[in-house]
Amino acid sequence: MMKVMAFVGSPRKGGNTSKIVNSICTGLKENGHAVEVYYLSELDNVGCKACDSCQANKVEYCAINDKMTTLLPKIADADCIIVGTPVYMLQLSGITKNFLDRLFTFYRRSNHTARYLPGKKYMTVTCNGAPAEAFGNVTEYLNQLFNGSFKMKNVGNIITGNLTNKDDILKQQGVLEQAEELGRKLS
Repeated sequence: MMKVMAFVGSPRKGGNTSKIVNSICTGLKENGHAVEVYYLSELDNVGCKACDSCQANKVEYCAINDKMTTLLPKIADADCIIVGTPVYMLQLSGITKNFLDRLFTFYRRSNHTARYLPGKKYMTVTCNGAPAEAFGNVTEYLNQLFNGSFKMKNVGNIITGNLTNKDDILKQQGVLEQAEELGRKLS
């Protein structure tokens, strides 16, 4: 059994990004994995303050006292992380970027290495209103961060497009089935 943490970076709870991430989680649960889903819009995340306490080893994870800091040890302990984000203004959502900035604690700037996360698995979900391929750069960025900087293993990217309204993904049942199957196959 794997411990999986899923993060939904859309402020629209129950929207397209949420539905896809939840489909992955359904498959994961069917496969016997423990899954926790967090909606980034509901987290008390004040954002990275660039204090460098994490880089100077003054704290284990982060000097900020908020909900996000309490999740950092759980992220370090997880076997797989899922990050889902809508594409806003040609890039991932602001709350997703705030979340990713707080993961700086897992990167060691002094020697360009990662801690706690290397070898763990990750998946990404991106949703946008344009054709799916229009914003592949967002997935590339996420892969560069998780695979490149954190040395994690990519176990799937779902890139979806033509999702303007809250429930548009329901017209693309194949994507939801693909997401659930991705969760089912993860081992």
